[in-house]
Amino acid sequence: MTERLHVRPIRVGIIVLTTVAAVLSLTFAAFASRSQGSSALPCNAGGQRCISIGFTDAWLSGQTVQLGYSHAFFCRQPPASGADSGCEAGEPATTPPPSGPVVSNLYVLVPVGFTPPGDTVQCGSSCIDNPNTMDLSRLGMSANATFSARSFVIEEDESFQSTWWPLVLVGVKSLNAWNKIAAAKTIESVDACQASGRCAPEAETNAFIFFQVLGPGMSPGGPD
Repeated sequence: MTERLHVRPIRVGIIVLTTVAAVLSLTFAAFASRSQGSSALPCNAGGQRCISIGFTDAWLSGQTVQLGYSHAFFCRQPPASGADSGCEAGEPATTPPPSGPVVSNLYVLVPVGFTPPGDTVQCGSSCIDNPNTMDLSRLGMSANATFSARSFVIEEDESFQSTWWPLVLVGVKSLNAWNKIAAAKTIESVDACQASGRCAPEAETNAFIFFQVLGPGMSPGGPD
């Protein structure tokens, strides 16, 4: 693979909800205020007290940014899934989320056969508003696979709007390949990894994740 275009999904139903956006901004600001002095992002692993509001890191254009989540993931069958979550990898979604725009991809990096350094892992076995199981049988793996570690790469900030992002899986086959991506923090490093055969091809899923990239002054931890 020498060249690849990342095709942006068709945007569906642009909806501007000013009141909701204001409430979410206040919620994120409250989390940010409580998290000063802490290296851990609030509600990264979810839980009842989080009410679907929380944060993770992600890599974008050589930087570490924060994602603010405010809605549970969406996985609608078909395609059929044998996972507890109802999510599957290996075929694209046939049903988009019922409301709101769908924008560019969220690339989920999954280590295959090794344990990456903890400071390069953005979510463990539990991750706020992300599916923690997925049917990987179309990729020759378990029909109810559990994620033990994952990290995220995005291509754009999408104007810092809260919106739906299609989830795309990328298996990383070696620690060296993982560390190179973690150092570069770019989608181009993922492309290079795939071109070398050290990362698996992108696997589309039926999963959509709802979050916004937090802009200046909104991030609980601030960019690296």
